[in-house]
Amino acid sequence: MKVQPHLETYTLKPTVIPENFVLLQDTREQRALFNRIPKGLTIQSCTLSNGDYSIRGFQDMFAIERKFAGDLYPYCCTERERTKKKMKRFRAMVDAGGWVGLVIEDKESNIYQPQQFTKVSLELVRGAIISFAIRYRVQVYFAGNRENASRYILDHAVRFFNVMKEV
Repeated sequence: MKVQPHLETYTLKPTVIPENFVLLQDTREQRALFNRIPKGLTIQSCTLSNGDYSIRGFQDMFAIERKFAGDLYPYCCTERERTKKKMKRFRAMVDAGGWVGLVIEDKESNIYQPQQFTKVSLELVRGAIISFAIRYRVQVYFAGNRENASRYILDHAVRFFNVMKEV
């Protein structure tokens, strides 16, 4: 049986990295974002005030926070006051014309399943994630895996950079 051309597996083209684009990664970020750094991409490690990733020259306008299931639960619960302060800073960035995203490196269905080593209320986590989006205007994305998360981060950073260069 012949596969229809529109049903064949498609591989997304690599993101085109613009000249002078530098992705900033917070020094506290412990897991590598890429297995292999894309051609032409410069990643600089530095201490960021907002988020885990930003763009050189746009640190006050662009931020992406990256979470795994294991650190998402404390982020929503035991670290709630610290997270709230961070979310208020994020909302101020968005209100000033910036953009903020939260990338969760897991499937949404996995996040809302009982976890082995925590008694955190799943409804509390669900409510917090919805609040991040509605109250603080943070774009929430369930990436499912590191590959999707890295593509999301890079694509959004490059697009934001290009849009800001047009202005």
